[in-house]
Amino acid sequence: MASKSISHWDGIVEESNNGVEIWVGVDVHKRSYSVAVLSANGVIHTYRTNSDSQALIEQFKSRGIKVTLLVYEAGLTGFTLARACRQAGLPVMVVSPNKIMRAPICTAKTDSIDCINLATLASKGMLKAIAIPTVEQEEKRALVRRRTQLSKSIRNAKLRIKSLLICYGLKEPDGLKYWSKTGRELLAKLPMSGCLRRNLNSLLRELDFLEMEKKELETEIHQDMLPHDDVLQTVPGIGPTISAAFRAEIFAPERFANGEQVSSFLGLAPCIRQSGESKAKGRLMPAGQTNLRSLLIEACWILKRREKWAADFYKRIFQRTGRFQQAISALARKLAVLLWRLLLENRAYQSVYCRN
Repeated sequence: MASKSISHWDGIVEESNNGVEIWVGVDVHKRSYSVAVLSANGVIHTYRTNSDSQALIEQFKSRGIKVTLLVYEAGLTGFTLARACRQAGLPVMVVSPNKIMRAPICTAKTDSIDCINLATLASKGMLKAIAIPTVEQEEKRALVRRRTQLSKSIRNAKLRIKSLLICYGLKEPDGLKYWSKTGRELLAKLPMSGCLRRNLNSLLRELDFLEMEKKELETEIHQDMLPHDDVLQTVPGIGPTISAAFRAEIFAPERFANGEQVSSFLGLAPCIRQSGESKAKGRLMPAGQTNLRSLLIEACWILKRREKWAADFYKRIFQRTGRFQQAISALARKLAVLLWRLLLENRAYQSVYCRN
């Protein structure tokens, strides 16, 4: 059915009063909302309003419009609008931007086009919702992700120090690669001018601050986010940092129906590509919770040294593929599902040989 754009509410109100389903797509920004209201008969009303979730909801309630579903993309504004809609009894869906179908050839991109596209896809059932955490769950997740930000800042600070030495032709001390106290002392002995020395000292003070901040944050995370009898830490290779990260990112283990969904969420599910008679190959896609995936892969190197079943599983995959990256990723996938089951059932890990 051909769509019909209107510049007023009367047509949408009439459609709703006649029992026609209404979908709403919202392009959310910091200061404004771009809204598209679409009826099952193809009537479209688009407008722009202030970024006030309560005011947006009232625009529909005051006119007696029964909304089938309101949908918007996850982004900077978080889940404030979604929580307000739920509280008001308005069906809402938040979708991931990279999971939304786009036109293969798009000559223009505007807020109006984006919100109409959201409403249209919602009306056809072509959108998949992401989980909406509670305020407490979101705050814990933000705290864990802050630790990841600090880790990246520390790596960048170390790279800046190494780049400074390379730029001025200074030989990197042998002990520097470990960033130990000895390495710092060797840095202090390098011959350099006063300005260059002050530059290096500033970088070292920045590194010291970031490391101290990360250590303090980790202490707070471990105290505030982990139960006294943490079942996840009963698994070899899983410490408080990985346990807290897994709990924060999963946050509601019951929302996953099976282990495949957990693997896909973490970006550990292999993607098979095959064309013609060429052999299909599976590889991990650059998607999902990449930070948690990296932590799980690190934990697997310890797990396979301590558990026979993990070592056998890794060896079998490695012998079949000849690639240690693929073998350790497969083990990380198995570990992720194991942690999910332990968290879901709240039971401790038991060291047994698993036939896989």
